[in-house]
Amino acid sequence: MRRGGDVAKALALGARAVLIGRAYLWGLAANGQAGVENVLDIMRGGLDSAVLGLGHTSVHELSRADLVIPPGFELTLGGGDD
Repeated sequence: MRRGGDVAKALALGARAVLIGRAYLWGLAANGQAGVENVLDIMRGGLDSAVLGLGHTSVHELSRADLVIPPGFELTLGGGDD
C-alpha cells in the first residue's frame, strides 16, 4: 500500500487489515520518529479523502459497489474457469 486510496480499495474488497509496506521506513530514514509519524499522517489523510470522496463517513461503509472493476478483471481462487 502506497496511498490512502489503496487502503480504501483493499477495505472495500473485504480486507480486515492492510500492510503499508516500506513507507514507514522511508519516513524513519528521512526524519526518525517524526518522519514515521508524517508518513502515517499522510496515509491517514489519503484514506480520509478517499472515504469522503466516495460519500461515506467511515471506512466501515466501504463496499465493492464503490469500486469500478472492469469485466473479466476479477479472479476467483479455486474457481475452475478452464
